[in-house]
Order: sequence, then C-alpha cells, then structure tokens
Amino acid sequence: MGFSISGPFPFFMNDEWERSIVLRFGSYTRSRSSGIHFKIPFIEKPVTVPVYEDSVDVMKQEAITRDNVPVEVDGVVFFEVKDNTEDVKDAIVNVGDYKRQTLNYATSILRDQVGKKELDDLLQRRDEIGDEIQQQLDDKTDSFGVNVLDVEIQNINLPEKMERAMAAQAEAERDRRARRTNAQGELEAAVKLRQASEIIGDKGYRMRTLQTLDSVAAENSTIVTFPTELIGGMSSGESETGLKEILDNVSDLDLSEYDIGDVAENLKDGDIDIR
Repeated sequence: MGFSISGPFPFFMNDEWERSIVLRFGSYTRSRSSGIHFKIPFIEKPVTVPVYEDSVDVMKQEAITRDNVPVEVDGVVFFEVKDNTEDVKDAIVNVGDYKRQTLNYATSILRDQVGKKELDDLLQRRDEIGDEIQQQLDDKTDSFGVNVLDVEIQNINLPEKMERAMAAQAEAERDRRARRTNAQGELEAAVKLRQASEIIGDKGYRMRTLQTLDSVAAENSTIVTFPTELIGGMSSGESETGLKEILDNVSDLDLSEYDIGDVAENLKDGDIDIR
C-alpha cells in the first residue's frame, strides 16, 4: 500500500498498482500515479485506490424463479477500477465504498435475474445469465469508475423434494432411451433375419427361435420351460405332430444333456421314446 508521512514531511508514495488523488482543504486538486509525489503538509491529503483486478463474493440469495421454485443462488464478481484520471477520481469522490456498492448492485441484479428465469433455464444457461448480470452491473458501476470484468454463478441449491423429482425424471428419461435403443436393435435384427430367410429358404425365420433358445441356455439354469407352439415351429410334418402330442403332457425338459437338433432328428426316426 502507498503511504503518506504526516507532519512536516511533504511527500507520499504509491506502489505500481495504486493511483491517488490529492485533496486540498477537502477539495480535489490533482491525480497521481505510482512513484513518489509531493504535497503541502497539513493542507493537502492524498487518497489512494488500487487499480488491479479484484473480486467480491455474492453470498447465498434466496429467490423464487419464474415458475415458482424457491432456490438459493450465490456467485462471484470480478472487477477493477479503471486506470485513468477521471475514473480514479469518481471511485473516490462519487461513492463512499466502491467495492461495497458493487456488491450491493450485484446482489440486487442477481435476485432480479433469477426471478425472471424458469428453473430449467437457470440450470442450463448459467453462463448466459452471468453475462446478462455482468452487462447490467457494468452499466450501474460506470458512474463511479468501476469496470465489471465477469460475473460467475457458482451454486444453485434446490429444495430436497425438487431434487428427488428431478432425479426420478432423469431416471425415467434414461430408461426411455434404453428401451428405444433396444427396440431399434430388435428392428434391425428382424430386417437382417428376413434377409437371411430369403437366402436359406422359407424356414429361415426358425433361426430366431433357435437364437432365443440359445440365449436362454447361456444362463446358469439347465431347465427350460417353453410352450408347445415353440417346439412345433422348429420342425415340420409328422415329427412336428409327434412332438406336440408328447409335450402336451410334459411341462419341463432337461436340455443340459441334449442337443436340440439331435433330439428332433431322433424323434423323427423313432429312436427316442418319451412316456
């Protein structure tokens, strides 16, 4: 910080980041930058302000959004006193405490902006809202020589019930996307299966049945329960009728020791008798 030696010493000094004005009997006379400067002892008094970039925290502010959701919002304001003679003078003469005045304006504008926005906009357009606050705040502080560099919205706190509702909504959206992806996969599989059936013949759609059985058999369970219509679709002619008659009285089949193709073939040849 710069300093002024009181009493008969007729000089004072400013650091590189400081600017001063000199008051004579309480009235402005001149401005001074960094270095050593002279004054008239007991008659003139230097008043100094820093011109480096500074910041001030905007404490949590309770506000209600446009769609009537209570929120708590805080942020930080970055500013500086403009480094020219008139603005340094305005920062000292036109306001009692330029930093406190900047904070008060920032608090008021932040609450006003939150009240004009819906909750979704407040959460998604945080940077844009910060820019709007910065522009409005800069217009307000221009009268006392302060340049607002940036405004950052840091935290937006919601009521607990609203957080739970938003979490449930997000989960439902993820589930919807998963179902849509799965349905798209099924559609593509059906298209490919139809193309395959055109190549291998009119029984090609049976591949889908075999794929279903294969996916079930891949699990830990070795017992598979399935409707007779499913088995009926895997064969044709007399073997199909025979399988239906046999399985009408059977609810479960143990497939762990058999191959589906071999079983169907053996039944057709009469090599297996199931009673």
